[in-house]
Amino acid sequence: MMIVVESETLAGLIGFGGAVVGAGGALLGAWLQQHHAAKTARNERLDARGYAAGEKALSELYQLRQHLVECGVAGEVPQERQPWRFIAITHLDEAELAVMLMPGARLVHDRVVEVLVLGKRFELAGQHRHRQVQWMKHCTTAAIDLLSAHMRGEPVPEIGLERYRNRAREHDSRFEPYDGGDD
Repeated sequence: MMIVVESETLAGLIGFGGAVVGAGGALLGAWLQQHHAAKTARNERLDARGYAAGEKALSELYQLRQHLVECGVAGEVPQERQPWRFIAITHLDEAELAVMLMPGARLVHDRVVEVLVLGKRFELAGQHRHRQVQWMKHCTTAAIDLLSAHMRGEPVPEIGLERYRNRAREHDSRFEPYDGGDD
């Protein structure tokens, strides 16, 4: 059995099929364009958020560096800079929190947080304020170098604080970790 289709009907079916394919293509194209635009907007928001967090961290580190310069001068620490340790730790904490908010910067996060944690262990430098301030200054400068390189789009440099790492490791190895048991 053979079905005979008139040429006008066949032309109409071909036209209808073309219209369906064209509409489907237009819808697919619109969806792809919207998806790409949404992805681009999301990436731009993440970049802006990361840049703002980086600026916040750098601002905290610059303020810390200024605080340490004023505290490192021989003699008494000015009244508005007392207690100097609390102010310094607050700046380190604020910088660390800002770095943690930087999306897509895992290497920067790991290296800067390590430096900031080392900075918080300034008491390993000894009992003298001058040595403790120097310890923190070195760590702050290293963190600023790391963040600045990242913000400029350059490769993140290695951390040059091996002496501080070693001192922290030596200190930690003298004490056995708490195992959670009763004394």
